Amino acid sequence: MSECRLIYKSLSTDDFVSNETVKDIAEKGAANNKQQNITGLLVLSGNQFLQVLEGPTPEVNALFRKISGDERHTQVHLLHYELIQHRQFEDWSMRLVDLWDIPGSVREFIRSKYRCVEDIIQIPTDAMVVHALLLDARALSR
Repeated sequence: MSECRLIYKSLSTDDFVSNETVKDIAEKGAANNKQQNITGLLVLSGNQFLQVLEGPTPEVNALFRKISGDERHTQVHLLHYELIQHRQFEDWSMRLVDLWDIPGSVREFIRSKYRCVEDIIQIPTDAMVVHALLLDARALSR
């Protein structure tokens, strides 16, 4: 069975995403993803989401269709999609990284690598820069 990696970004429909809301999204996502053998990482920066999903191609595609229709966010943009031989985010059925909550010196390092607006790290659109941000977030989670 083929597996894929899908990366998308979106904006919350709310200007501010509460910790409770994000925690709920991550917990429910982790439970559902585990049943589907999907792994991934969810990055939050201000009201911007960046998510990578890895797993069986039909299940990842179905999940992305469901996510695209979720009314809690808007401007869902597919940034990258590829068939894969090996997963890079296999450690979690869904891991959350809130870029606002990372420790000061690490946050400053991340801020120096990626564009910021009003102290919010912006989710990039370039596939290579997006992948670098996801790998940095993965490193922060380990």
